[in-house]
Amino acid sequence: MENKINLLNLTETELTTLIESFGLKKFYGKQIFIWLHKKIVRNINDMTNISLKDRAILMEKTYIPFLNLMKHQVSKIDSTEKFLFKLEDGHTIETVLLKHKDRNTLCVSSQVGCAVKCRFCATGISGFQRNLNLSEILNQFYTIERRLQKQGKQINNIVFMGMGEPLLNLENVLKAIEIFSSENGVNLSKRRITISTSGIIPGIERILEKKLPIELALSLHSTSDEKRSQIIPINTKYPLQDLFPVLQEYQRQTKRRISFEYILINNFNISDNDLAYLADFVHNFDHILNLIPYNPVMENDFERPSQRKIDKIYQYLKEIRKVNVTIREEKGADIDGACGQLREKILNNEGRMRNK
Repeated sequence: MENKINLLNLTETELTTLIESFGLKKFYGKQIFIWLHKKIVRNINDMTNISLKDRAILMEKTYIPFLNLMKHQVSKIDSTEKFLFKLEDGHTIETVLLKHKDRNTLCVSSQVGCAVKCRFCATGISGFQRNLNLSEILNQFYTIERRLQKQGKQINNIVFMGMGEPLLNLENVLKAIEIFSSENGVNLSKRRITISTSGIIPGIERILEKKLPIELALSLHSTSDEKRSQIIPINTKYPLQDLFPVLQEYQRQTKRRISFEYILINNFNISDNDLAYLADFVHNFDHILNLIPYNPVMENDFERPSQRKIDKIYQYLKEIRKVNVTIREEKGADIDGACGQLREKILNNEGRMRNK
């Protein structure tokens, strides 16, 4: 809203400073923060321990943003929910709610589009637009948490595995993590938050500096720099030979297990040599290796391996090479479940309509 200040873009310290600049009581900063982030109110008039007069000042000078839900898909197979949100500037982002028997995990976006442009991913196809601001990251969680609370449920885990590379929007992602884990907010343990990265070395080093006990997931997909650069172009800037010691240092300092993501692409990264080198690589770490059968994207010609090949790969890694390996359970197979697919479909449809 023009000339009004977005309250969700502020940390508790920044919020308190703003409140004082309005001539309001300093302790209102904490109270308003709790209303925004613990009670998740979306109307300043609902802040009943703030006087009517002071609420009027807040409404004149500030606002609480919301995300406009454009499309909502629910899987009939596993109840996975995909949300397509429109932002204030008209851009769109996706958020996915993954439901398990004992927990709900929210897959959050950090950017509009993605600058990394991995060839197997729908998100990078339409290019990078911009970083999400703090409120846009937070509101993905709050919008869906409010829906779940009405059902007597809640979000138990957050994974920054949606659209974008989280470590290229690190400042806002770090602020969001601090707010999510604040005792004055939803108080989600940092150990229940995972950042997935293509391997942005300065970002991993910054997490180490901050001593954040979060989970780290690396999009690996090949242990050959030559092959990895073909599908993850940023590998040319941050090659595995440089990334490897940083991951070792991360594990040395945090004592946290590292998750490695490995998309199985037929006739590309699943040869006997590929798998042997993969096993050698992950055995350098306390690890879990998540095998992800490729989810086809219209804009490339990669193929998913047959189920027989997938089973053989899993058996080799688990039984012969003793890798701590899983095949990631496919979620939302009957909807646009893969990252960026729903947004790309909507953008393509809009483009076709304009060209008619």
